[in-house]
Amino acid sequence: MAERRPAGISLKGAAVYGLGDFACNLYWQSVSLFLLFYYTEVAGLSPATAGLIYLVASVWDGVIDPLIGMAADRTRTRFGAYRPYLLIGGPLLGLSFCLLYYRPPLEGYALAIFMLVSHLIFRTVYALVNIPYAALSGRITADPDRRAQLSGFRMFFGALAAALVSLAIPFTNGEGRGYFLLAVGFAAVATLLFPLVFAVTREPETGPTAAPPPKLKALLWSLMRNRAFWALNLGVIAFAVSGTTLTKSVLYYFKYQLHDEAAGALCLAATGVAGLVVIPFWTLLARRLGRRGVWIAASLVGLSGLLALAVLPAVGTGWTTALLVWVHSGFLGLFFAFWSLLPDTVDYGEQATHVRADGFVFGVAGMISKVSVGIGAALFGWGLSVSGYRPNIDQTTETLAGLKTLMVLPPIAGLSICVVLMILTVRARK
Repeated sequence: MAERRPAGISLKGAAVYGLGDFACNLYWQSVSLFLLFYYTEVAGLSPATAGLIYLVASVWDGVIDPLIGMAADRTRTRFGAYRPYLLIGGPLLGLSFCLLYYRPPLEGYALAIFMLVSHLIFRTVYALVNIPYAALSGRITADPDRRAQLSGFRMFFGALAAALVSLAIPFTNGEGRGYFLLAVGFAAVATLLFPLVFAVTREPETGPTAAPPPKLKALLWSLMRNRAFWALNLGVIAFAVSGTTLTKSVLYYFKYQLHDEAAGALCLAATGVAGLVVIPFWTLLARRLGRRGVWIAASLVGLSGLLALAVLPAVGTGWTTALLVWVHSGFLGLFFAFWSLLPDTVDYGEQATHVRADGFVFGVAGMISKVSVGIGAALFGWGLSVSGYRPNIDQTTETLAGLKTLMVLPPIAGLSICVVLMILTVRARK
């Protein structure tokens, strides 16, 4: 029998819970927005090597996510199954993040191996904290509107973290020491927030009288029959791969096509700041259109901006920033819809198979999204190499054309797939 869940969480509690995503995104946004750039421009790795490291780490992340989710489901403490991981893993995550931006006095293969190992350590500890944190959202409320609010708060604070990371990066002066000191600062802030989330959240009793956790065979059987989960995550693959190639291209495009590297960091900061307005908008719109309607609307918003980028020649930094903010607003709507719909797929699986395992479901979803991000990063690194990219020199016309293609073509394909998938899903439900 499934464990009884709490009736709900207050709006104030939901907001505090969302602060956990601020902590997580101080780490994740840095990795997503700047780590590949740091590898090639600061650490001195080749684009292909940097992309390969990112892909290997993402695949590793994907492998361990379900394992950590399953371990969390089987955890039994008086504090619950998921909350203890925030206390245990928070400090370790901060230390591993600092190691990620430490550039040792090594070169060649030795440097690449060190960067790979440090990345694997970070991904492991990040999953140890992030998977249980995300799984909490399915336990602390079963109300669809409150789940949308939880997702909204998470996305809002994630956007705030993205803005902070983007605004802080110029203070590194493009130097390894600057990146490391910034990592130390982010780690200190994030480590202080996880105990706060632990204090305000509650979950079902997981002591000796709690229902025993499902076995692996039951988990796999339940997940394979969960059609709602797989339909949602096919869309994740599409927008995670394509969105990654877009995000990775921004700094390179501003540096080499628009010849304004500082404006690239400001553009990323602008997308984060815009999220502070966009996320509340998507949250409110979900009340009218529903979360699936938001998914479709957000995809169309992103597509319109990408088509404009594709057909327009290289315009100034202002117009480019405006279009990228518009596109990013669409991607934020997709992320909001995904995270608010994912707990529903846990409920669907429980109803269909009488097996409930929030941590395992969130772990597999994390695996899918992170492997997809790794594929996108590897695709971008490979595309740069094929186009003839060489760091810190003027790029050829062919290289710039290849960079523009990487920037717009995969996202257009990815968002188009998202629209089709959700339309088919909505029709199937009627």
